[in-house]
Amino acid sequence: MKKILLGLAFATLTATSVQAVEWRASCNSDYSNPSKGTYIFHVKKGEVGGCDTDSVHQDYGWTKFDWSERAEVKTKRNDLWGKWEWSATIDIDRNCIPAHRNTLFQLHSGGWLKSPPSWLGIDRYNRFRTNKNRQDTAGPVPDGPFKLTAIVNSTSEQVDVDYFVNDKFLISTHRKIEKSYNQMYFKFGVYRIKSNCDITQTYTNVKLKRVK
Repeated sequence: MKKILLGLAFATLTATSVQAVEWRASCNSDYSNPSKGTYIFHVKKGEVGGCDTDSVHQDYGWTKFDWSERAEVKTKRNDLWGKWEWSATIDIDRNCIPAHRNTLFQLHSGGWLKSPPSWLGIDRYNRFRTNKNRQDTAGPVPDGPFKLTAIVNSTSEQVDVDYFVNDKFLISTHRKIEKSYNQMYFKFGVYRIKSNCDITQTYTNVKLKRVK
């Protein structure tokens, strides 16, 4: 009986762990998941994303756009506070210069037209950039596939994220928690504005785990 109870406890723990890293489409995005830990996103130039905000005109003074393009997945759970490590190998296939902004990874809190606590993307000059400001760049994007890692620590007061490319430190973001931040979840895929051609992004060996 003791062995049976231990077995049930282990099965429950395993199921909970699997559920904690379950991914689903964000805003009805199209993607393929051909094998465990592999996600493929293809977005055509001019194809408006499925989120309500993707069809909203936005004007920030230094840039403006009429729509956003999107194909992403998000965690099924939206209560992922604490310390986490997300990682994946990303292969970007496009035959043109990058979009004005293409977000690769987001730590999100929901909300309408709200900047998430942290994201990492690529600017039109093929440099990594974050959500701190448009001038906050962090070096060129590798020519071939690269490993991206995000070490996250989110509390009721602040969200800190350290980013690594190919296991080398890239940049950090730090953001105080706003009153409207009542969720915390992970997203990855293609989210871009003012693109120049179609794009395919393949994420392999995707992992999300809680860390101490």
